[in-house]
Amino acid sequence: MSPDELRANPGIGGQPASQIAAALAAVADRVPPSSVDAVWLFPPRQLGARESGLAVLSTYAGEGAEGARTIYTLHYVLEPPAPKALPVRTDELAEQGTVPRDRVDRIIEGVLRRLHEPESPPDVREVEGDEARWTEILAGLSSAA
Repeated sequence: MSPDELRANPGIGGQPASQIAAALAAVADRVPPSSVDAVWLFPPRQLGARESGLAVLSTYAGEGAEGARTIYTLHYVLEPPAPKALPVRTDELAEQGTVPRDRVDRIIEGVLRRLHEPESPPDVREVEGDEARWTEILAGLSSAA
C-alpha cells in the first residue's frame, strides 16, 4: 500500500501494525521522508480498550549526514468504536529538539526509560533520506497487519 493509499485508507479497524504505518504516512507532509534518517517503532500497547503506539523519528537538521538531528515523537491513540461507528485514531507529532548526531541513542534510551521498560525493544529502521526505503517501510508495516 502506497503512502497516499495509507493516508486515504488508514486501516482504522485493522491490525495494530497498520495504525503506526497510517500515522507515519499522515505526518509525511510535515516531516518529509527525504529528511528522515531513521525511525524507531515501539510495540503498540493496550490501555484498557484503547491502543497506543509510538515512533521516534530522527531527521537531518540541515547539515547533511554528519550533522545534527532533530528528534520527533509520533504518538497515536486508537479509541474503540462507539456503537455503529468506526474507531477513531488521533495522532500527535511533537518536535523534541535538535541534538548532535552522536547523542541520538541517548535520547532513545530516555524514551525507553520513560516507557518503563517496554515489553520489547523498538524496531529501528534506517531511512537515510531515501523516499523509496520509506515507502518500503510503510508497505512492510501495512502488510504485517
